[in-house]
Amino acid sequence: MKVKVKLYGTLSLHVPGYEPSRGIDVEVPDGATVKDLLAYLDILETRGTAVIAGGRVLKADDKMQDGSSLDVFQSIQGG
Repeated sequence: MKVKVKLYGTLSLHVPGYEPSRGIDVEVPDGATVKDLLAYLDILETRGTAVIAGGRVLKADDKMQDGSSLDVFQSIQGG
């Protein structure tokens, strides 16, 4: 199945040639989870990423739907 992914912050550095205005189309197996997508993109879950689809924050074990548009944000830390 194919999902559209937009990366925010420095997460785009994980994808050579990434164009922020277009995002990327990612082919993942049927039944793939958010965790699977992050592993495919070489983004560690420990980076505190938030994956959003349809205005809802997804959990690592949530399955993605074919044709979904996903926004992947990195957490911001500071004081």
